[in-house]
Amino acid sequence: MTTPPPPPADGSQAAVDPGTMVLYDAATPPLRDGSYQLTVQTTVTGGAAVAPGAATPSPPPMSASHYFDVVGPRFAVPASMVAGTFPPANKLGDFSSYLPQIVLSRRSLPWERDLDPAGRLRPPSPTKAPGLPGPVPWVALLVFEGDEATLLKNVPLRNVLPPQVFTDIGAPDGITCDALAIDSGLLATLLPSLNELQLLCHVRQVNVDYRETQTASGDGMYAVVVSSRLPSPGAQCTAVLVSLEGRSDVLLPDPPPSVTQPSVTQPSVTPPSVTPGQPVFTAADTDAAAPRKTTYPTTGTAISLPAGASSWLSGSTGIGPIGFPTTEIWLVALTSWQFTCAGPQTFRGLMQGLDVSMLGTAAVTGHPPVTDTGHLEVTLHDRLGAAETVLYRGPLVPYNLTRDSLGPYHSADQARRVTPETGAEDISYAAAFEAGRLMAAADPRLAQALMRWRRESYKQSARQSTIGALPAEATAGLPADADGRLHTPVAPVVALSATQSIAASGVPARDPHGVLAAGSYPGLDPGTLATAWNITAAEAATLLGDPGTLGAVAEPPPASPRGDTTLADVAADTAGLARLAAYRNQAQANAVRTLEAPDA
Repeated sequence: MTTPPPPPADGSQAAVDPGTMVLYDAATPPLRDGSYQLTVQTTVTGGAAVAPGAATPSPPPMSASHYFDVVGPRFAVPASMVAGTFPPANKLGDFSSYLPQIVLSRRSLPWERDLDPAGRLRPPSPTKAPGLPGPVPWVALLVFEGDEATLLKNVPLRNVLPPQVFTDIGAPDGITCDALAIDSGLLATLLPSLNELQLLCHVRQVNVDYRETQTASGDGMYAVVVSSRLPSPGAQCTAVLVSLEGRSDVLLPDPPPSVTQPSVTQPSVTPPSVTPGQPVFTAADTDAAAPRKTTYPTTGTAISLPAGASSWLSGSTGIGPIGFPTTEIWLVALTSWQFTCAGPQTFRGLMQGLDVSMLGTAAVTGHPPVTDTGHLEVTLHDRLGAAETVLYRGPLVPYNLTRDSLGPYHSADQARRVTPETGAEDISYAAAFEAGRLMAAADPRLAQALMRWRRESYKQSARQSTIGALPAEATAGLPADADGRLHTPVAPVVALSATQSIAASGVPARDPHGVLAAGSYPGLDPGTLATAWNITAAEAATLLGDPGTLGAVAEPPPASPRGDTTLADVAADTAGLARLAAYRNQAQANAVRTLEAPDA
């Protein structure tokens, strides 16, 4: 695993091939959450003349400072950033061989904050657990069973963290968060060390193009935090993502020492020479190269912890399950979910474990009486409110049944029967009908489909009524059958039929050229024209002419009689030719003056 490469310049993320997955140790952001100061400094040098041999003066630099905050989830993780959990929330299944994990859509979230801002944690011991490269996440996933821990809602942060830790993280006052209250002895066995925190958190890159649903980010890069505890079979489990920012009081650099819990049937393992509160070392502890193994007494008052562990526990109220002193420790709970581990079980085992005694005739205390046909007597209130005893039988019976051939039904009352063997009413089919109706009504897609079906039915009914009200001439082009008429466009067919019927009637056009219609326009009205031009009505009527002549045939004007003229007659008219020549010369002179003086 490596560090994720930087994204391309366009901001996109290179996707992996379908069916493959790439793992990275961490995804560290350029800046962790916190407050920063940005200072910009500029030095300007001028070109002023300087005496020979003199030093060039250096003007003071110009600078400006600005402050900004990098803000991210700190005391709670919103649900929008949780891309998924395993086991799923509120699920029941065989999860005893799976480590619970939470998938965060924000890839850098586990590394956005400093785990030890005050520098109080000791580095891991090289001889016990070699240090791993890269940052340590500030979150951890803890799994609890039953009532091992308690979740508290909306607790002031000042009451959750110890005073020293509250000061180390900046003392953010006025903050409320969810808290996890857990016994210190149990926390010592569940809380990962620094190296374990790095191994239990990574970044996973997958291809999201072929997923049925897209998660919050959609780029295929997710941060995954894994728990170090396997759920026990049959346990009600709670998984909590906790914050370990500044928690040097509970974090150990190395995994806790191996501890042996003595059997309850054995006598006390505390030797008489052992002082209560001191650990008992085995013979292997005398050899420096041998693994260190410590057995803690299970009786007496509070005991002290081995070297290196006293910094994360203070005070005690008794002895824990493995010998650690017990005290309640609170952690900031970022998010949580619950699931039930049913334990290893096969399908055959589940089927064999079904209780089917209620279908038999044996009288079992606490079980309802069932007839030999599998019916159960129940009390039913009829429509008048009177109680009556009826029979009911579910679909699971130990013998074959015949299918009801009287359906389909439109109401549950239609499915009520009378049992021939007993004469009592049987409501089995009626109950099944009502259950199916309620299930269908709860499906939003089915409700939308029914609404569309009803609207289309009303639409087709109105369409049929409209077509039936049209005359036979208008519907001549429609199909003869009713289904064809409902699915044929009516408007163009009726318009074409109406036009053809009018054209075939032979009625002459009243105003074929539109002249009469044009006479009603405002511009041809004498009164309107007189008002617009500020003239008299008589003058407007004179300008418009007689409106009654609109549409009349205009006769050609009479031509004046003249005789035939030959070319020889025209050439003999010297006076006329002289006038034409004078007009031509005048036109040429005007054209020349215009070209010489265009602005004149």
